[in-house]
Amino acid sequence: MKIQILKISFITLMVILILSCNKKQNMSTKTDFSWGASVTSVKDYPIVVHKGYFATQDKFITALHSSGTQNQGWNNDGSDMGAGGNIIPTMLSLTWVSYAEKKFWKIDATIDQATQNKILSLFREGFYNWDRVKKEPKHDTYNHITIAVAPGGIVVLFLTGDWHRAEIARYQAKETFVDVNAFYDNPDGDNQQQFYDWWYENSVPKYLQEKIVKSGIPYGIWDIYREKYKWRFQPFFYKEDKLTHYYITYINGEEDNIYQDVINENSFSNVPLPLNISFYFKIYNGEAKFDADEIVGAFKKMKKNHPDKNIEIEIRPAFMYKTTTFTVKCEGDEIPLQKVVVRMWKN
Repeated sequence: MKIQILKISFITLMVILILSCNKKQNMSTKTDFSWGASVTSVKDYPIVVHKGYFATQDKFITALHSSGTQNQGWNNDGSDMGAGGNIIPTMLSLTWVSYAEKKFWKIDATIDQATQNKILSLFREGFYNWDRVKKEPKHDTYNHITIAVAPGGIVVLFLTGDWHRAEIARYQAKETFVDVNAFYDNPDGDNQQQFYDWWYENSVPKYLQEKIVKSGIPYGIWDIYREKYKWRFQPFFYKEDKLTHYYITYINGEEDNIYQDVINENSFSNVPLPLNISFYFKIYNGEAKFDADEIVGAFKKMKKNHPDKNIEIEIRPAFMYKTTTFTVKCEGDEIPLQKVVVRMWKN
């Protein structure tokens, strides 16, 4: 009886793997993938799109219309702004106002062949998520192109899907001028400076206004967040346990769902630094929010003191899983991360 059960389980697993492989093979030559389009901004740095579009050299794909204020952060796709398409764009145009900077930015960029190939490759490769109903891995792919902007005219393209986001390319916009009357109906008849001042005062959070007055806008920080390091999580436990799955968002806006097979490899990956992680053990689950400045500082110090060496972030649950500590380690050097906000709960 046990042998029959094992045979059935093995056959079921093989069917799942074959179906998954077939789906990936079917996608390996596909060139058209449906996607929507949106624009997002750094958290609490409000922007509003004036106009824009995606196109190819000979075909208009979709317009990018204003969809209100965007400031949810690069880990959020923002509001849908275009119908999207099913072919790879080769041209991007976007004009927007940045209220924290009191200026307009514009980009007209050519998406080069290497970037087009990268987009197509990611669409074809896709990713796996866990199907909670069928209790099996489910192969899926990306369905969104997100344009993320930041102060200083930074523009980054992402491909996004359920629980997955991958950076595609980085572009540089130029400062431009758009008359307030061409931007919107201007009900109060404001001149350009009055327009900038009113929206700065009423849309930029007060804490950020105070920070800007004190130390200015941290231009360049968003490119620092995009830097990659070769690192891995290294969990330790007081009793027999294991990390079974984690969902991670990186400080550059990317995100990923990591399952047991990848965790078991325990390999180092050349990726940006973590911002948030939801982690799952056998009995307990947890969430951790890293402080961006703290973790960037720790990794910069490790990289300086240990050039070209792999770095670990130790995950160590406390007694009875009351909390979890995180420590950056490299060649015996340790930097505890003191500003991580942790929440734990039982399954």
